[in-house]
Amino acid sequence: MAIADALGEPVRFVEQSRAEARAQMLRFMPEPVVETTLDILGTPKPAEQRVSPDVERILGRPPRTFADWVAHNSAAFG
Repeated sequence: MAIADALGEPVRFVEQSRAEARAQMLRFMPEPVVETTLDILGTPKPAEQRVSPDVERILGRPPRTFADWVAHNSAAFG
């Protein structure tokens, strides 16, 4: 709940079924992209869960955590 912590207020999370997410995504994405995205989000492989060492090389700094990103960008959520 990094966003809730950064805002200092509760944030409600409502999980969608795959079918609900698929129906919404198909409104603006082609079906092959939707299916691949849902496959990756639903059952990511270990390699898809790790931060690439290329991130630091490209950014020129170590990668930040999601919580750090949220704290830096919390105004966008308020």
